[in-house]
Amino acid sequence: MIDMTQPLKRDVDRLDDIDKALLRQITEDRSTVAMQTLYDSYRSRLVPFLRRMTQDQALIEEAYNDVMLTLWNKSNQFKGNSKVSSWIFSIAYRVCLRMIKRQQFRQKVLDSFLFFKEDEEDKQEESNENEDVDLLNRAIKALPAKQRVVIELSYYQGYSTQEIGEIADCPTNTVKTRLHHARQKIRAFMDADKLDEKYDEV
Repeated sequence: MIDMTQPLKRDVDRLDDIDKALLRQITEDRSTVAMQTLYDSYRSRLVPFLRRMTQDQALIEEAYNDVMLTLWNKSNQFKGNSKVSSWIFSIAYRVCLRMIKRQQFRQKVLDSFLFFKEDEEDKQEESNENEDVDLLNRAIKALPAKQRVVIELSYYQGYSTQEIGEIADCPTNTVKTRLHHARQKIRAFMDADKLDEKYDEV
């Protein structure tokens, strides 16, 4: 049987090799060209994450620039034990937490940072599907903050449990436990809501 995951893995590894080469240029040569390349290439990946963390366009730009400035100043601290993307997301994670605390937005953000917009195609789906999307969003928002983070990084950023552990600075087993409890709570929330609707119809 052909393993269809191998081409994807090779692409990921190739991109990581490119990132590591750019990071070496930044560390050893202080290359502004390499820095600009990383700055441009990570915007499309980091900005959605920062948006869900901050819910404020002005803070998104400030946070992104802080992440890139930290990368520039501390590029020599990358040890090569993980993918460059995991290291950069760990920087973004900590920058956001510091920014939230400084702006005294912590509670507001933790209540709403995991906000998902529907695609244009979703708007054309049946109303019951739209209701399911809304219900899922509400279920995720009801999760404790640490469980929301692992759901975001796992399902919406595509990171493995090991990589999430590196980003959030916690053991892999802790990540697995948080994912397990988060999925249980989401399922219970959605089941309870549908049960309430059933009784409302009686």
